[in-house]
Amino acid sequence: MAAKASKQTGALPLTASRAALLVDGSDHEFRELVHDMLAFASAIQEVRNRLGQLIGLSGTQYTVLTAIARLSESESELGVNQLAEHLHLSGAFVTIEVNKLVTAGLVTKAVNPEDRRRVVLRVTQEAVRRLNVMTRVQCPANDMLFEPLTARDFQQLRAVTAKLAGTGERTLRLIADLAPDGTLPEAVPVAGE
Repeated sequence: MAAKASKQTGALPLTASRAALLVDGSDHEFRELVHDMLAFASAIQEVRNRLGQLIGLSGTQYTVLTAIARLSESESELGVNQLAEHLHLSGAFVTIEVNKLVTAGLVTKAVNPEDRRRVVLRVTQEAVRRLNVMTRVQCPANDMLFEPLTARDFQQLRAVTAKLAGTGERTLRLIADLAPDGTLPEAVPVAGE
């Protein structure tokens, strides 16, 4: 389905077609939203990387460790699949990162007593120590990062983000279906022309 040309520019087609994403037939506000989300995603990624660095981890390892610590508080038999689902990551990727944390002495893996094919993840005392020390920077950093939000804004953002978190994988599959070679030949010049 070809996108209709935008009323605003007359030259560029709309980058979204759902009525909910258009304002007066224009995708201008949608584009602004995407750009704002990219800026925030970049900032939160860099914050995550720097917080991880503070305790000797990569940003990804820090996220995995924090998730294990928090989820273990309510899940007595936290496994890799539950962790991967919570983080919206593949089980294989989470396994690799968990193994790095095990090697670093920050996570333990034990055989699940109810299903011996699965493991139970737990943080070590050293991990708890590092996470506790890190809150000295983490808490004020998070407060500043989300400073503009009221309690109501926070609840709304949480609800909207939870809806959006699951759309990425489906969207990547759609792009692969629509452009199976990974490019649009009519949009990319041929070398030497």
